Amino acid sequence: MNSSKLSPMDSAFIQLETPRTPMHVAALMVFEAPEEGVASFVKKLMEDGRKETRITSPWNKVLVSGSRWQLAPSLVTSYDPDLEYHLRHLSLPAPGGEKELGQLVAQLHSQPMDLRKLLWECVVIDGLEGDRFAIYVKFHHSIVDGVSGASLLMNGLSDHKDDLTTPPFWVHAAPEKPLSLKRLKLPSLGETMGTAKNVLKMFGENDSLTTLRSAPRSPLNGRIGPQRRFATQAFPLERLKAVARHEGVTLNDVVACLVGGSLRRYLKDITALPKESLTAAIPMSLREAGDMSSGNAVGMIYSIVGTNIADPVVRLHEIHASTSEAKKHIQELSPEMRVPYSLASMAPAILKMLSGMGGTGRPMFNIVVSNVPGGRQEKYLRGARLLHLYPANIVFQGMAVSFTCYSHAGTLNVGIIACRDSVPHMQRLATGLTDALVELEEGLGITGGEECP
Repeated sequence: MNSSKLSPMDSAFIQLETPRTPMHVAALMVFEAPEEGVASFVKKLMEDGRKETRITSPWNKVLVSGSRWQLAPSLVTSYDPDLEYHLRHLSLPAPGGEKELGQLVAQLHSQPMDLRKLLWECVVIDGLEGDRFAIYVKFHHSIVDGVSGASLLMNGLSDHKDDLTTPPFWVHAAPEKPLSLKRLKLPSLGETMGTAKNVLKMFGENDSLTTLRSAPRSPLNGRIGPQRRFATQAFPLERLKAVARHEGVTLNDVVACLVGGSLRRYLKDITALPKESLTAAIPMSLREAGDMSSGNAVGMIYSIVGTNIADPVVRLHEIHASTSEAKKHIQELSPEMRVPYSLASMAPAILKMLSGMGGTGRPMFNIVVSNVPGGRQEKYLRGARLLHLYPANIVFQGMAVSFTCYSHAGTLNVGIIACRDSVPHMQRLATGLTDALVELEEGLGITGGEECP
């Protein structure tokens, strides 16, 4: 039996798995049904999927030991997958609106994965109003990050509407890791010392750099339960880019500003807004150009989201200053040292969770805000057009809500996942994003565009 060990970063997601903090990520894809209609299309899709005998890496990988209690988890190839378990069909109750879809996805995302089986699940969902259907795909975080997970799903779609024979997602293998990444040079002593110095900065107080001591206490950072809530929002990408161009900031800065505005209103409504700004952990891809291999290759930067700033324009510029300083901090490192730096800076939070102390004391950061780049082209599944792809991330003890974005064909799709007990009325966070964008556009004197359907 040929097995392959997971990297330290990938292994951490196995070791952190608990019934209250399952370590899986997911995507909800919403499709416009082709002319034949939803019922016959979904029936044929399920029949063909269950007949398919081909399966490739990482879809065919299982853990050698299906337990979190292991220091060096390894994967092995499964030659007899139980596709009846991994591919399922569910129907929404009438009227099959966004509320019902969100409730179903919340239930699916609350259920831990069986670590003895393949590390993915796929659920086809019909009964959605407007002649649409959805597909929810769940991956364990140990085998994908945002970039590699999105790549696996896009590989299972076509650029052409008339392509009616696209095989299921699991037939399409992830690319191998580029050779240049397999032969990284060993860091010098100077690089190692410089990295250690940068890591130490993250545990101190700094006027310009957002560190692991910058986050205030908030209701979002206590102990969490096992159940989740899920909400979505979508924006025309050009509308957000117009704001970014107008002020000379990045798209990610605009997204963080909207998140900050939404959280500010939410926390004010429950009389729990801290005097200091909430801080966000922002994943940053450490992949080489073109690297879509499976596994995790992310670093982490930290930034304010300006929840303590009422003026949305001032908030945007303060966020830009914070993210710029954070990027400078990690870009000072050589490429070889960015993964060790990220592991070292995240180690205290990981150790706190492993010890069972997550969600106690002052948080190291308050939320996660992630943006996974997508493509500009329309995508199709056997003639069915992909309308939206909403990511669903992880939450864990000490961090009850996460915002994740994915851009597709001119639309920025936002998926919000949260602990059901810690974040009641979470739909307000989704509508709050829209309100925050309108306030920002008004503050800049920009005429907003139309909403996404």
